[in-house]
Amino acid sequence: MKRYSLKWRLVLTVTLSFILIWIIAFGWLYISLNKKMNQTLDNRLSASAHMVARLLNQMPLDQLKQEVEPAVSEINQNNLIACEVSIFSSDVTIGKEIVARTRGAPDSMIHRKQGFSTWTDQGVEWRSYVLQKGELQVVSAERMHTRSMLLYEVLSSVLLPLLLTLIICISLILWMIRLEFQPIDRITSHLSSLDGKVNQELQYLHQLQTRHLPQEIEPFVSAMVDLVHRLHDSLENEKNLSAFASHELRSPLTAIKTHVQLSRMIAVQEHSSAGLISNLQEAEQNIERYRQFLEQLLLLSQTEHQPQLYMEQVSLKTVIESVMTEFSKNPDLLPVIQVSWESLVNVRFSSDALTMIIRNVLENSIKHAQSFEPIQIYMQNDCLYIVDTGVGLSDEELRVATHRFWRKSSQSQGHGIGLALTHELMKQAGHELILKKNDPQGLMVILKFNA
Repeated sequence: MKRYSLKWRLVLTVTLSFILIWIIAFGWLYISLNKKMNQTLDNRLSASAHMVARLLNQMPLDQLKQEVEPAVSEINQNNLIACEVSIFSSDVTIGKEIVARTRGAPDSMIHRKQGFSTWTDQGVEWRSYVLQKGELQVVSAERMHTRSMLLYEVLSSVLLPLLLTLIICISLILWMIRLEFQPIDRITSHLSSLDGKVNQELQYLHQLQTRHLPQEIEPFVSAMVDLVHRLHDSLENEKNLSAFASHELRSPLTAIKTHVQLSRMIAVQEHSSAGLISNLQEAEQNIERYRQFLEQLLLLSQTEHQPQLYMEQVSLKTVIESVMTEFSKNPDLLPVIQVSWESLVNVRFSSDALTMIIRNVLENSIKHAQSFEPIQIYMQNDCLYIVDTGVGLSDEELRVATHRFWRKSSQSQGHGIGLALTHELMKQAGHELILKKNDPQGLMVILKFNA
């Protein structure tokens, strides 16, 4: 499902709704205003023509030419209305005789039909009204450009406050939505600042108060917090159980190992059968194996509980030498290891934790690679590479290899805790464990030490 911001989606929806309503209202205003203005200006043309006709209709024809100029000039004081007066008596002339015309009036006004009409003269659009009263014809006209300019000025005076109101409304909506989303933003911002620190995230959600949240999301957040509470309690119980079990089993195992060692010594001294001595020796090795498993399980539990490891400058060369010396005492851990000693540098880590990590990774490579080729260890770009050419892992196995108690098969040696502990220790120190396929065969373990 595509991610989106509920807050900005709400702002966008409300803004578009306001703009759509404003556009419809403005369109309605434009149509209504244009219609009303044309009706008003048409009435003005008609009134101008009737006024001139009333003034001139009272004069004899022989005086009409002398008196018509003042009457025509009166309606064209601002050069807005053009006027033309003509006589069309058959006793005087066959056609129409123009008596007077305002300056700038078009020549074709005399040929207009009676009533209102719109026409074009030399590229200029005109609107005219023709009045015929007796032997007198009065034509009043005005440019359509004048009407357009008047409509533009009226709409501009209306549109500017409309736009200002729209901007203010959108700003208020944005401010109110941001104000109402502040509780959710605080939770999101705080969880984002924790940057994947699960323990702190759980602790924050565990202490989260829902009474200040909006009513619409309060049930969802309450259910989530309740789930986190139960998950937090479950994880704490699991950690406590692991720590308690590891600690309580340590003493009995130590006692059993001591008794087995004592029994083997007595059997050797009394020259008991070789089979009994071999069984006691195998039992001692298995006890040691489970003791190491409990030590790792206890360390993993302690790592999850403690806030941070003690960090210091540690020599990788010294740690690897120590682990290889430890392996030399066990005949089952005698592989060929090639180390590029000159590439190793100091890293910032806990000495004990880094020793545990190197031991786990090398032991895992030795036991599970199933290859006679040497294991390569070298460092490059602040990354320690431990590469084998064994059977390797599939993509799905690489994904789950660091999960606790995972093993490749039930016949595999180990307990599935080594890589999980390594991953947790690297993460706790701010570093990274990377598992990759080695080309063409094998496994590549990368310990990435971040600055």
